[in-house]
Amino acid sequence: MKKRRILIFPLLLISLLASAQQHFDFNLFNGSGELRLIYVQRHRLNDKYTLNIDAGSYLGLGNNIWTRWGFRGNISRKINDFYSYDLGFMYNRIHYKDDILNDDIAEEVDVTRHEYRPHQAFHISYPRFQASSLKHRFRLEERMFTHVHNDVRDFKIRLRYRILHQGRFDGKPIAPKSFFYRTFAEFNFNIYQEAEDVFWVRGRYCAGLGYQFNSKLSADTNYYLEHTKVARGVDQVVTHIFQVTLRQTLYWNQ
Repeated sequence: MKKRRILIFPLLLISLLASAQQHFDFNLFNGSGELRLIYVQRHRLNDKYTLNIDAGSYLGLGNNIWTRWGFRGNISRKINDFYSYDLGFMYNRIHYKDDILNDDIAEEVDVTRHEYRPHQAFHISYPRFQASSLKHRFRLEERMFTHVHNDVRDFKIRLRYRILHQGRFDGKPIAPKSFFYRTFAEFNFNIYQEAEDVFWVRGRYCAGLGYQFNSKLSADTNYYLEHTKVARGVDQVVTHIFQVTLRQTLYWNQ
């Protein structure tokens, strides 16, 4: 019963965050920004298989005038100490206001878009260090969109590569009641319709600080600098992202 209650917690969290977005106006700076609040739950089923579930609220700041919430899940299989892969699916609901021409008159309308995103990923944990980890991730994402206001559907594919390093500042292994750092760089590549005449679509760079409460619970706060290219000849969009994440691990074979 306890584990069942934990399973539904992400949905309750998302409901509360979505409700809060309707009552508060975040406009921290005159620019393009985003605030992310995410809950991650990892279920260690056995030595080889792990079920990962996360849910989050993504709020546009400044010139980002949209809100988004979604949830994601995947099943991961460990091949050995160096390699693993996973299969997963994500749902996003995006809402924003847009100017649409109607008889040559611009009319502001509420736009709602649903995204359905299956993915396949391969992970490499190499080289290995005694007190920190360096991980590579290659993820292929198929993105299907439904635009509610005009009933239009489209399809995109992109490849994402990420290299992540995390550890403690004193060189010791991450342990309960200790702080740790997170850094990564991620690059997105256009495979099909992700951008117009552009192959390298996005770069994202992260610096974060986390705290390991115990073997099952940790939290981290992160800053991302992101630049996105939507088409050749169009200026890239720079976005500042602030993310707070709570991570929980459950061990089912204990």
